[in-house]
Amino acid sequence: MNTFRERLNMTGFRAIMVALMVTAAVVLVTGCSDGAYTGKKVTNQPPVVWLSSGPVENDTTSYQVHFYWSGWDPDGEIDYFEFVVTDGDPIGISIQDTMGIDKWTKTSTYDSIFRVTADSYVGDYEPNPLYSVFDKSHTFFLRAVDLDGLRSEAAEISFTAWTLAPLVEIEFPVGSGRTYSNVITFGWTGKDPIDSPANSQNPDSIRYLYSQVMTPDGIYDPSFRIVDHMNEHPDFYEDMWSRWISYNAPGDSGQWTILGDDEVMELNRSYIFAVQAKDEAGAVTALFRENHNVRKFIVSWKAGPLLTIKESYLGGFLFLGLSMNAGQRKLPPGIPLNFSWEADASSYGGEISGYRYGWDVQDLGDPRSWATNFSPFNKTAPERILYSGSHTFYIEAKDNGGKVTRASILVEIIPFSMERNLLWVDDFPLSDVPDPLMLLPQESVHDEFWIDICSKTVGFEPDRDVIDCSDLNFTAPDMELIGKYKNIIWTYSSSTTTTIGQIIQFTPESAIGQGGTLAINYLSIFLTKGGHLWTGGRSDRSSGGLALAFPYPPEYPATFKFDMAGNESDTSGVNSMPYKDFCISVVDKVVGTFRTGAEIITRTYVRDALRYMYRDQVDTMAVEYTGMPNSIYLSDEVTCPGCFFNPQRMGFTYVEMYNSEYWMDIRMISPLRCFHPLYRMRSRNTTSPVDHVTVALIVSKFSDRVPVVGGGVAVGANSFHFGLPLWFFNHAAVDSIAVSIFDEWQILDQP
Repeated sequence: MNTFRERLNMTGFRAIMVALMVTAAVVLVTGCSDGAYTGKKVTNQPPVVWLSSGPVENDTTSYQVHFYWSGWDPDGEIDYFEFVVTDGDPIGISIQDTMGIDKWTKTSTYDSIFRVTADSYVGDYEPNPLYSVFDKSHTFFLRAVDLDGLRSEAAEISFTAWTLAPLVEIEFPVGSGRTYSNVITFGWTGKDPIDSPANSQNPDSIRYLYSQVMTPDGIYDPSFRIVDHMNEHPDFYEDMWSRWISYNAPGDSGQWTILGDDEVMELNRSYIFAVQAKDEAGAVTALFRENHNVRKFIVSWKAGPLLTIKESYLGGFLFLGLSMNAGQRKLPPGIPLNFSWEADASSYGGEISGYRYGWDVQDLGDPRSWATNFSPFNKTAPERILYSGSHTFYIEAKDNGGKVTRASILVEIIPFSMERNLLWVDDFPLSDVPDPLMLLPQESVHDEFWIDICSKTVGFEPDRDVIDCSDLNFTAPDMELIGKYKNIIWTYSSSTTTTIGQIIQFTPESAIGQGGTLAINYLSIFLTKGGHLWTGGRSDRSSGGLALAFPYPPEYPATFKFDMAGNESDTSGVNSMPYKDFCISVVDKVVGTFRTGAEIITRTYVRDALRYMYRDQVDTMAVEYTGMPNSIYLSDEVTCPGCFFNPQRMGFTYVEMYNSEYWMDIRMISPLRCFHPLYRMRSRNTTSPVDHVTVALIVSKFSDRVPVVGGGVAVGANSFHFGLPLWFFNHAAVDSIAVSIFDEWQILDQP
């Protein structure tokens, strides 16, 4: 049983609980109040918001603005924030820009980056007047909303956004010519500086216009300064622009357009074409500059594309239009012909739509007479081997305006009987006046030396089998004469009139059509037909020797692959005779114009001059020529005490060298597998970078070719090249070389 005190305590507890429930009921009925007992209603307080970071009030900033903010609710929680960005500062704001919930954007974040417009032209950008400054004033409003939907007072800040207007450069048609076809392809590149010219991106969009050169009164006047008028009154031309096109639109349509495919471009009329770019802030290219984002041009009928044709044996050809003369070449039978070509219409705004080709086309106007139909992919022809007669190869290139260039190359097949044993081509013009310093031999002495060597062969007749190029006014012997022999010795000087340079000089692909027509390299063809060649001679200065393959004298050491064209992007030098047939990568000189630079070893002919040469003892081919001397020294008559080439005084300088190891190491060039050194040089000073460099080589690439001859013995054998004139060396040693070569060629009179 509970005691009285316990019952009293229970009664008090119940009373307290009843009082609390009543109070709670009052609260539920009346809402918030100053106190539980008064019953006075309390109003919900609005939240507060503030901008914690952003541009300074009325400051100028980039069009990409980063704002940070925060807020709090004194009697609850913030549900979200709302913001709106308006044009103008507080004075210029329209009340309509902020009225209505739909104008405000919700966000739950506490910062954001806003991209605003800056499309009002200010003027030139002072550090670089090529650029234009655009800006616009804006005001940013922010407010907070609590859980009951009550909004705060708006925080605001006004600022001015600025940007540099994008630039556009019309890059196509290429070149400085401003006479275009009636179908013109224009291409351009845009650049949008973000906050400085050095920090750029692609523009947002572009638009273009074209028009004949008309005065404001609508009168055609090619002398009217329309570009100046566009800069002074840009609004006048507003209706002439195309729609805005995304710079990155599909199919590059934001970077290219063609005029004349759907439009009529009147001939002999002056036109303008202009491009503007717009960035993401709305700034638009403000300046119109001729030859930059404006082209002023004349529409004219064009002859056709420029057609370049290449063939490794016949050389390069250039054709334009339908009226150019046919190219003509002579060839022996059995030479594989591989034609390739490329046409270019970019100088007048055209594009190549297709090519077609054919041999001996009977009716040029009949598509059925051609081997193919027009196609942009017809850039090569199948290999063709001709054995007799005369044949013409035709190529046509057509542009997108329908204009055609036609090429025709006549190939005449000439006899290559190769029935005679040996021809000596004397391409070393000399005087018969004695030289006490023995810098050069007399003409008669030099002739006697080589005729004695050639007379070691079967059937050699000096009156028939010697060609002195000076008797031909230093023009190349006819190919028909070359084709009568299966073995040729060709000695040359470093004179600019030397004939071999006309034969072996190579035209890089990038230079086809820039100079006169070169003689066909029939020595390369001669090797292909199984003929055997022994070449050598004086090779000092920048001329002479195999360096004559270069269109212009190079700096040494020079690579045939990378230096032939004067720029490393054109590597067509691999088709030159020294590289393709002799397998030489680098040519060098004892005397010449040398490279300079930190990586280059200083070259002096006093140190680099040759003392003697020795037969290579490593190359597997060279070691087999045991009949050739191991070492060959200069002859006594050119090393006398008063002679110029006395090793104590000078050393021998008429030397061309091949595959200089020090330069190949620097350039990381590996020798071709078919390169076979025969003799190497010892320089006057052993510290010379060209000590031990190759000066004579075995040409083995065609050693398995057996010529088809009209008489005598036919044999496959090596050819040989010496980068120096052998007359200056011990004559008995040179005789041993000749005997070894003639024995391999099987023309030695008394083996």
